[in-house]
Amino acid sequence: MIAMHTTIRMGHTEITMAATKSITPETLVALGAPALAVALIEHAESDSILRKKLRMLLAGTKGPGKLAAELGKRIQTIGRSRSFVDWDKRKALVQELAHIRMTIGTTLAAQSPGVAIERLWEFVGIADRVLERVGDGVGGVEEIFGEAMVDLGRLIAADPDRDTASLARRVLAMCDGNGFGSYADTIQHFGDALGAGGRAVLRRATEKAMTALPPARPDDGWRDANQRWPLVHRLMTLADLEHDPDAYIAAVRAGGFEDRHASDIAKRLIDARRPAEALQWLDKPRRRSEDEGGADVDLRIAALAGLGRKDEVQALRWATFEQILSIAHLRAYLKGLPDFDDFDAEQKALAIASGHKLAGLALAFLVGWPALDRAAALVRDRVTALDGRAYETLRPAAQSLEEKYPDAATLLYRHLVESVLDRASSKQYPYAARDLVSAMRVATRLPPGAAIESDAIYLAKLRKQHGRKHGFWTLIDQTGH
Repeated sequence: MIAMHTTIRMGHTEITMAATKSITPETLVALGAPALAVALIEHAESDSILRKKLRMLLAGTKGPGKLAAELGKRIQTIGRSRSFVDWDKRKALVQELAHIRMTIGTTLAAQSPGVAIERLWEFVGIADRVLERVGDGVGGVEEIFGEAMVDLGRLIAADPDRDTASLARRVLAMCDGNGFGSYADTIQHFGDALGAGGRAVLRRATEKAMTALPPARPDDGWRDANQRWPLVHRLMTLADLEHDPDAYIAAVRAGGFEDRHASDIAKRLIDARRPAEALQWLDKPRRRSEDEGGADVDLRIAALAGLGRKDEVQALRWATFEQILSIAHLRAYLKGLPDFDDFDAEQKALAIASGHKLAGLALAFLVGWPALDRAAALVRDRVTALDGRAYETLRPAAQSLEEKYPDAATLLYRHLVESVLDRASSKQYPYAARDLVSAMRVATRLPPGAAIESDAIYLAKLRKQHGRKHGFWTLIDQTGH
């Protein structure tokens, strides 16, 4: 290992450190505390974030009072600032916020939980002002304040003398506001800390707010939903915290959102071991999204299983497999068969999958099962029926087929290349170039007399058809092919 030497000067002290290519905890420990201290001080002179971290660490060694004061000072400074945070300064702000949150939630909380709670309330209190300054890209900042809420809920819940009614009023004020914390996750963060009594205070206040709204009208559209939904969502969240499906149903009905949440209600009834009621909700006529339809199938299976209706469960599993070639549903179906019946059923299923009208879906199933022999046969017979833009299916399939079925893998790689070139999708030329190189690599393993074009013939034909796509061929020439 090549060694270099770095000299660090601090006052009249000069320390020479041997730097290596590998910086590990072990090599740094070997340098010793004095050398590391000097290096940190020198770096902190030009790194304000590190300087603030070091100041926090030092304050933590002098007890909770000193650390709390240092944290409070930084929170106030950040909260008072009004300057817009440009994108190049956002990272530094996020790092400092994260360090403040972690210091309060760990170091200060270990020394004085009560003081840590006070500082976390102050920290959460500046969220709106900070978010206004950040502008675009607030996600990372919101996440830090959300983690602070989690810390708050955890620390308050651990306090046996907490005032749950006072906490409920504070949480309610946050939920009723228009800024950070005005969403149901806030109640979830404080769920344990609120306890049954605090949650009851929130529920009564929310129900009272619901009764103050005018009756829902069919022609009121989004305006009525926009008023009711935050309150309904709050009641739904409280019901979940109480593990009370009846309260959840009542909340949904109070808002008039049964159509939208029938599947959610069915899931909660199944969890409560009330499968018959869950089926009633699943049978209600309503509009379903594509994702919801798939979830409804699994909920129906769970409800039928809870009722002991095994034949209906098996029939639904098989029908779902036939429709969408679901590996999970087929595996569950085979597992539910009597001994020795599963082999014939599996062969029947593989035949159905191989002949499915959607070639891409069939290929994904056969590779995932896996039944690579059938996948290779499908590629040989129906490669032109595969959508060359479905790289998320075709490329993994080609990789899976390379070892035992190089001819099918070659066809897939070539199909990916042709799809890009036929569409003249220049942004995808680098991917197409890699796929062509992969095709040529796999083609070297083709057995004599393989029923596909040789690599040389295919490459010549490709150059003739797409020779004017210079950006693509430049990439190929760079590979040496």
